[in-house]
Amino acid sequence: MLKALARDRSGAAMIEFAMVLPVLLGLFLGTFVISDTLHCYRKVTASARTLADLVSRNVPPSSTPSASTLTTYMNSAQLTLTPFAAANSTMEIDGLRVCDATHAYVLWAAAQAGSTASTPTLTVGTVITIPTGMITTPMIPTSPDGSNVCNNTTAGPNKTVRGTAGGYLLLGRAVYSYQPVYSFGSMARYAVADQVYMIPRLN
Repeated sequence: MLKALARDRSGAAMIEFAMVLPVLLGLFLGTFVISDTLHCYRKVTASARTLADLVSRNVPPSSTPSASTLTTYMNSAQLTLTPFAAANSTMEIDGLRVCDATHAYVLWAAAQAGSTASTPTLTVGTVITIPTGMITTPMIPTSPDGSNVCNNTTAGPNKTVRGTAGGYLLLGRAVYSYQPVYSFGSMARYAVADQVYMIPRLN
Protein backbone atom coordinates (compact mmCIF):
# COMPACT_ATOMS: atom_id res chain seq x y z
CA MET A 1 0.00 0.00 0.00
CA LEU A 2 2.84 2.35 0.87
CA LYS A 3 4.52 1.56 -2.44
CA ALA A 4 1.31 2.38 -4.28
CA LEU A 5 0.98 5.64 -2.39
CA ALA A 6 4.57 6.58 -3.23
CA ARG A 7 3.90 5.98 -6.92
CA ASP A 8 0.68 8.05 -6.87
CA ARG A 9 1.17 11.38 -8.73
CA SER A 10 -2.45 12.48 -8.87
CA GLY A 11 -1.93 15.45 -6.47
CA ALA A 12 1.50 16.56 -7.69
CA ALA A 13 0.20 19.38 -9.85
CA MET A 14 -1.82 20.85 -7.02
CA ILE A 15 1.13 20.75 -4.65
CA GLU A 16 3.41 22.40 -7.23
CA PHE A 17 0.82 25.07 -7.87
CA ALA A 18 0.52 25.76 -4.12
CA MET A 19 4.31 26.20 -3.94
CA VAL A 20 4.47 28.54 -6.94
CA LEU A 21 1.35 30.58 -6.12
CA PRO A 22 3.00 32.91 -3.53
CA VAL A 23 5.77 33.72 -6.01
CA LEU A 24 3.28 34.47 -8.77
CA LEU A 25 1.19 36.67 -6.48
CA GLY A 26 4.32 38.52 -5.36
CA LEU A 27 5.34 39.19 -8.97
CA PHE A 28 1.83 40.34 -9.88
CA LEU A 29 1.45 42.69 -6.92
CA GLY A 30 4.99 44.01 -7.29
CA THR A 31 4.45 44.79 -10.98
CA PHE A 32 1.16 46.50 -10.17
CA VAL A 33 2.71 48.69 -7.44
CA ILE A 34 5.67 49.68 -9.64
CA SER A 35 3.33 50.59 -12.52
CA ASP A 36 1.08 52.62 -10.22
CA THR A 37 4.09 54.43 -8.75
CA LEU A 38 5.42 55.34 -12.21
CA HIS A 39 1.94 56.57 -13.12
CA CYS A 40 1.97 58.80 -10.03
CA TYR A 41 5.40 60.19 -10.95
CA ARG A 42 4.16 61.11 -14.42
CA LYS A 43 1.08 62.81 -12.98
CA VAL A 44 3.18 64.82 -10.52
CA THR A 45 5.52 65.98 -13.29
CA ALA A 46 2.53 66.94 -15.44
CA SER A 47 0.94 68.96 -12.62
CA ALA A 48 4.17 70.87 -11.92
CA ARG A 49 4.55 71.64 -15.62
CA THR A 50 0.89 72.65 -15.95
CA LEU A 51 1.17 75.06 -13.03
CA ALA A 52 4.27 76.78 -14.40
CA ASP A 53 2.77 76.88 -17.90
CA LEU A 54 -0.52 78.45 -16.77
CA VAL A 55 1.28 81.22 -14.91
CA SER A 56 3.77 81.78 -17.74
CA ARG A 57 0.92 82.29 -20.21
CA ASN A 58 -1.24 84.57 -18.08
CA VAL A 59 0.86 86.55 -15.60
CA PRO A 60 3.17 89.39 -16.74
CA PRO A 61 6.57 88.68 -15.15
CA SER A 62 7.00 92.26 -13.93
CA SER A 63 3.82 92.10 -11.85
CA THR A 64 3.03 90.31 -8.60
CA PRO A 65 -0.06 88.11 -9.11
CA SER A 66 -2.82 88.14 -6.50
CA ALA A 67 -3.26 85.23 -4.11
CA SER A 68 -6.65 84.40 -5.62
CA THR A 69 -5.19 84.24 -9.13
CA LEU A 70 -2.43 81.87 -8.06
CA THR A 71 -4.93 79.75 -6.12
CA THR A 72 -6.98 79.34 -9.29
CA TYR A 73 -3.93 78.14 -11.22
CA MET A 74 -2.87 75.75 -8.45
CA ASN A 75 -6.37 74.29 -8.29
CA SER A 76 -6.32 73.83 -12.07
CA ALA A 77 -2.92 72.13 -11.98
CA GLN A 78 -4.17 69.72 -9.32
CA LEU A 79 -6.76 68.40 -11.77
CA THR A 80 -3.96 66.80 -13.79
CA LEU A 81 -3.29 64.49 -10.84
CA THR A 82 -6.54 62.60 -11.45
CA PRO A 83 -7.15 59.76 -10.53
CA PHE A 84 -4.84 60.52 -7.59
CA ALA A 85 -6.46 62.60 -4.84
CA ALA A 86 -5.67 66.32 -4.94
CA ALA A 87 -6.07 66.41 -1.15
CA ASN A 88 -2.76 64.55 -0.83
CA SER A 89 -0.83 67.05 -2.94
CA THR A 90 1.11 70.23 -2.30
CA MET A 91 1.51 72.76 -5.10
CA GLU A 92 3.90 75.72 -5.21
CA ILE A 93 4.67 78.42 -7.76
CA ASP A 94 7.54 80.90 -7.41
CA GLY A 95 8.40 84.02 -9.37
CA LEU A 96 12.17 84.50 -9.79
CA ARG A 97 14.42 87.19 -11.26
CA VAL A 98 17.91 86.31 -12.41
CA CYS A 99 20.76 88.12 -10.64
CA ASP A 100 23.81 86.29 -12.03
CA ALA A 101 24.70 83.25 -14.17
CA THR A 102 23.66 80.68 -11.55
CA HIS A 103 21.34 82.47 -9.11
CA ALA A 104 17.95 84.16 -8.98
CA TYR A 105 16.09 86.37 -6.52
CA VAL A 106 12.68 85.24 -5.21
CA LEU A 107 10.13 87.94 -6.08
CA TRP A 108 6.99 86.17 -4.87
CA ALA A 109 5.87 82.70 -3.85
CA ALA A 110 2.62 80.86 -3.17
CA ALA A 111 1.74 77.32 -2.10
CA GLN A 112 -1.21 75.22 -1.05
CA ALA A 113 -1.59 71.79 0.54
CA GLY A 114 -4.70 70.16 -0.83
CA SER A 115 -7.10 73.11 -1.00
CA THR A 116 -5.57 75.08 1.89
CA ALA A 117 -2.97 77.83 1.55
CA SER A 118 0.39 76.82 3.01
CA THR A 119 3.85 78.29 3.55
CA PRO A 120 6.06 78.15 0.41
CA THR A 121 9.41 76.41 0.63
CA LEU A 122 11.09 79.50 -0.85
CA THR A 123 11.20 82.78 1.05
CA VAL A 124 10.58 86.05 -0.77
CA GLY A 125 13.71 88.17 -0.83
CA THR A 126 16.19 85.30 -0.80
CA VAL A 127 18.63 84.22 -3.51
CA ILE A 128 18.51 80.61 -4.74
CA THR A 129 20.76 78.53 -6.97
CA ILE A 130 19.48 77.76 -10.48
CA PRO A 131 20.45 74.53 -12.29
CA THR A 132 23.20 74.82 -14.88
CA GLY A 133 21.99 75.71 -18.36
CA MET A 134 18.76 77.39 -17.28
CA ILE A 135 20.10 80.96 -17.47
CA THR A 136 21.25 82.40 -20.79
CA THR A 137 23.58 85.41 -21.21
CA PRO A 138 20.83 87.92 -22.17
CA MET A 139 19.05 87.14 -18.88
CA ILE A 140 22.02 88.10 -16.69
CA PRO A 141 21.90 91.69 -15.34
CA THR A 142 24.99 93.84 -15.00
CA SER A 143 25.75 96.61 -12.53
CA PRO A 144 27.54 99.78 -13.75
CA ASP A 145 30.01 99.53 -10.89
CA GLY A 146 30.91 95.95 -11.90
CA SER A 147 29.54 94.34 -8.72
CA ASN A 148 27.57 91.11 -8.62
CA VAL A 149 23.91 92.04 -8.68
CA CYS A 150 23.03 89.14 -6.35
CA ASN A 151 25.02 90.81 -3.58
CA ASN A 152 23.49 94.28 -4.01
CA THR A 153 20.79 94.60 -1.37
CA THR A 154 20.70 98.41 -1.17
CA ALA A 155 20.79 101.15 -3.77
CA GLY A 156 23.96 103.11 -4.37
CA PRO A 157 25.82 105.11 -7.03
CA ASN A 158 26.05 103.15 -10.27
CA LYS A 159 24.73 100.05 -8.51
CA THR A 160 21.97 97.71 -9.73
CA VAL A 161 19.95 96.25 -6.86
CA ARG A 162 18.96 92.60 -7.10
CA GLY A 163 15.36 92.03 -8.10
CA THR A 164 15.28 95.21 -10.19
CA ALA A 165 16.96 93.87 -13.35
CA GLY A 166 17.57 90.60 -15.15
CA GLY A 167 15.50 87.93 -16.84
CA TYR A 168 12.55 86.21 -15.21
CA LEU A 169 11.91 82.56 -14.38
CA LEU A 170 9.00 80.62 -12.94
CA LEU A 171 9.40 77.57 -10.75
CA GLY A 172 6.48 75.16 -10.48
CA ARG A 173 6.62 72.44 -7.83
CA ALA A 174 4.36 69.50 -7.06
CA VAL A 175 4.60 67.03 -4.20
CA TYR A 176 2.26 64.07 -3.73
CA SER A 177 2.02 61.93 -0.60
CA TYR A 178 1.80 58.55 -2.30
CA GLN A 179 0.21 55.55 -0.65
CA PRO A 180 0.79 52.27 -2.54
CA VAL A 181 -2.34 50.19 -3.02
CA TYR A 182 -0.38 47.26 -1.57
CA SER A 183 2.27 48.14 1.01
CA PHE A 184 5.39 46.12 1.65
CA GLY A 185 7.07 46.72 4.99
CA SER A 186 8.22 50.37 5.23
CA MET A 187 6.56 51.38 1.93
CA ALA A 188 3.57 52.82 3.78
CA ARG A 189 3.60 56.37 2.36
CA TYR A 190 6.25 58.56 0.79
CA ALA A 191 6.58 61.79 -1.17
CA VAL A 192 6.66 61.85 -4.96
CA ALA A 193 7.92 65.25 -6.10
CA ASP A 194 9.04 67.14 -9.19
CA GLN A 195 9.72 70.73 -10.22
CA VAL A 196 9.81 72.59 -13.53
CA TYR A 197 11.51 75.86 -14.46
CA MET A 198 9.87 77.91 -17.18
CA ILE A 199 10.42 81.30 -18.82
CA PRO A 200 7.39 83.65 -18.78
CA ARG A 201 5.67 84.05 -22.14
CA LEU A 202 4.22 87.50 -21.51
CA ASN A 203 6.25 90.71 -21.53
